[in-house]
Amino acid sequence: LLFSYNSQNYKIQTQNSKKKTTSLICKIDAFQKKVQSKITDLLQQMEEGLKTADPHDFSTYTGWSGIALLYLQLYRATQEAPHLQRALDYVKRALRNLNGRRVSFLCGDAGPLAVGAVVHHHLKNQTESQECLTKLLQLQRSVLSPDSDIPDELLYGRAGYLYALLYVSKEIGPDAVDEATIAKVVTAVLESGKNLSKEEKKAERCPLLYEWHKKQYLGAAHGLAGIYYMLMQPSAKVSQDTLNELLRPSVDYVRHKKFRSGNYPSSLSNETDRLVHWCHGAPGVLHMLIMTHKVFKDEKYLRDAAECGEVIWQRGLLRKGYGLCHGTAGNGYALLSLYHATQDKKYLYRACKFAEWCLDYGTHGCRIPDRPYSLFEGMAGAIHYLSDVIQPEGSCFPAFEL
Repeated sequence: LLFSYNSQNYKIQTQNSKKKTTSLICKIDAFQKKVQSKITDLLQQMEEGLKTADPHDFSTYTGWSGIALLYLQLYRATQEAPHLQRALDYVKRALRNLNGRRVSFLCGDAGPLAVGAVVHHHLKNQTESQECLTKLLQLQRSVLSPDSDIPDELLYGRAGYLYALLYVSKEIGPDAVDEATIAKVVTAVLESGKNLSKEEKKAERCPLLYEWHKKQYLGAAHGLAGIYYMLMQPSAKVSQDTLNELLRPSVDYVRHKKFRSGNYPSSLSNETDRLVHWCHGAPGVLHMLIMTHKVFKDEKYLRDAAECGEVIWQRGLLRKGYGLCHGTAGNGYALLSLYHATQDKKYLYRACKFAEWCLDYGTHGCRIPDRPYSLFEGMAGAIHYLSDVIQPEGSCFPAFEL
């Protein structure tokens, strides 16, 4: 009798479990279809809006290279050839407008050249791809020049050029950029950080210190978190001694600047707990902490990253907009990175809730950005995020994660 009861109970539990699983699959399927439908809708809006965009803005941050990067992402996600062709169309526009003023991936010539090299590589246009690579490598002269006034941060500086080199190495292959070139750029960034640290008499507490416009920023775009994150990339091949002696204590210095809330200041001189953006605050610092955990295998860094994740969950739906730099999509990417690092489905759920916010694009009374259809300020960034949310295992914050 007992066996009969247990057997019947097991069947009921199994049936209930199957029903729950079927229900969950249906919900996931419905969510994915809703996201895909919204991507189609937003793409149409974006294309219409881009007809009035600045024809000379070639940058990845707000210009044509960023749109090319979006279509490259959509091609990866769908393998639909028209997306690759659109990427080529937009990167050609960008390459016609290079001005030689800046060297970074996001705001300089390195972005269009790197994206151009990758798009042509996918299209088997090896001659054109190599031309872009050659021009990209020529930019190192100004990056490495001791007389250069180039900063070190990600948006405009050497870390942004380093990203471009690491990006093409990842996308095209390790032979695309020789290791000696990467090593020279890494050394230039390290030496700059050591020099400022000595000038500021912080060599023991923070061996690598950087500033932009006379301010020592902490965030990903202009500050320490973005630079440290790039230097700790495995493909940058920084020696273990350098990682131990320079990077780790510098990361710990940033960690100790944390507010009680778990958020981080925008700069060392700022004590206002206000900004929760990729560019300033916990979302950008989170990526640095996750990378530090990968490098040093110390759980404290992952705990701190999880604390950043709580700040983002509580305060990360932004009235500034839906974009990557200072918007909901950029904060959503931080949650996806936490999911990758922990495999905790909680963070994937939260990333999907941020995506749901983006599905109601334009209905929250958010500020309209100066470049409303661009990758880092506007709609293209939200589309990029939505395309990653429905394929989260391979998600990658564009122009930042590798």
